[in-house]
This record gives sequence, C-alpha cells and structure tokens, in this order.
Amino acid sequence: MIAKPIAILIIIASFLGGFVMMGGNLAALWHPSELVVILGIAIGAFMASTPVNVWMRTMRFLGRYFAGDRVSKELYQETLALLEELSRLSRSSGVLALEKHLLAPEDSPIFSQYSRVLKHPDLKKFITENFSYLLLNPPASQNFHDHLHRQISAMINSMMEVPRAAGKVADWLPGFGIVAAVMGVILTMDMLGGDMDVAVIGGAIGAALVGTLTGVFVAFAVMAPFVHAIEVMIRQDRNLFEMAASFMESYANGVSPSLSVEIGRQIVPPEFAVPRPDEE
Repeated sequence: MIAKPIAILIIIASFLGGFVMMGGNLAALWHPSELVVILGIAIGAFMASTPVNVWMRTMRFLGRYFAGDRVSKELYQETLALLEELSRLSRSSGVLALEKHLLAPEDSPIFSQYSRVLKHPDLKKFITENFSYLLLNPPASQNFHDHLHRQISAMINSMMEVPRAAGKVADWLPGFGIVAAVMGVILTMDMLGGDMDVAVIGGAIGAALVGTLTGVFVAFAVMAPFVHAIEVMIRQDRNLFEMAASFMESYANGVSPSLSVEIGRQIVPPEFAVPRPDEE
C-alpha cells in the first residue's frame, strides 16, 4: 500500500533535489497560474474526449493505484475456494441450491466467507452471472467456452478505455505546457520597450519556460507511470477472470470439483501461485 507513495516521493525528491543541487531556487518553479492552465486544460480535454463511465472507472483505478494491487495470491485462493464450494454444493444438493447464493451474494453465507471476492465487483459479477447462466440449463449448441471468453474480452476492452484515454492526455500534456509557455512569452512581450527591467523580464521568461517543463514533467513522470500501472492491473484482472473461466468451464463439462480446482490452479500466474493443500 505504501509502495506507490514512496515511488512518488522519490520522483518529486529527485526532481526538486536535482534542481536545488544545480543551484536553483525552488521558488522559481512555483507558478500556480501555469498549473491552472496546464492541469485545467488536461482535465477538461480528458472529460471532453471520454464518456462519463470512463471518468468513473478512472476514479476507481486511481483508488486502486494508491490503495495497492487488488489482485493478490489471497484473492486467487479465495476465488478457487469459492468456486469449489459452489460446485460441491451443486453436486450434493442440486444446481438449484445455488440460486439463493447467486441472486444475493452479499447475504450468502458462502460468499460472506470470501470478502476479497465480494470487494472485486467485476469478479463477483462474472462468477454469479455465469453460474446463473448454467442454472438455466443452456443447450449444448451454446459453446460455454466462447461465451465466457467473449465476456472477458468485453470487460477488458471496457477497462482498457481508461489507459487509452489517460495515455492520450499524457501525449497532449507537453503541448499544453507549450500553451502555458506561449502565454508567458506574450506577457513578457508586453514588458518590452521604455525603461525595461532586465531582471523582471528574465523572471517572466523563466516563468514561461516553467510551463513547458511542467507539461513534460507531468506527462512523463506522473501520467506515464499511472497509465502503465493501470495496464498492469488490467492484465492481472484478465488472468484472474481466465482462471475463474477455466474452473467454470470444467465444472460445466462434468469435471469433479477437485480436478476443476487443479485446472484453475495451474493457470494462475507464477507471482500469485496457489499451493496445493499438501504443499502449504
């Protein structure tokens, strides 16, 4: 949870510390009007270029970015355990025994044991809706494998709208910095003529250049790492969904719960490897 704040502190300390070591005065970098121009245009451009649902999903990813990775070894363990318990209940009490748990997972004594799954709304929805789909006894002509993976592709494509949009803003930020710099140059031009104060004009030109510096810094030191972090989160989510899909597909094909767990466990990424019970 503290990894991202530490990384941000390193970036800021390197930027400001290096400037001071060069003999710079930090006050020379503080120009709130430049920030208003650059960040205001960037936020407005993001909102103008994306639908509201992308705004909301971006805020959720921002929360995940600072809270720490939501996908973990424990989440994989809980997901496999939940899927196994649901499939065993289906085998012992019949498929319809799952209905009350799938319709209201927050009130289910089974789902309540797996808090990490409940806190991942996309995963919870994926599991409940696809088990519910199986309750309807779909005809054999309906390929469950394709059905699952079409859903995963649709979810991932929707999620990817966030890094695509944020990446566009990162590309635009140096240009917004130039806009702020040009505005500063225009103001500097008004100072020319008559009894010119060289120090004041020099300070005005420096302030204008800070606009370009700010745009480039925010683009490459703030936005670019954020965009990449979101892409990593989405890849992790995709792997999680594919693991759940492999279990449910095995379950739908009549494979035993124990073997379905093993099938799901084997496609868990190495960094989140779930050990077998006899390996713990």
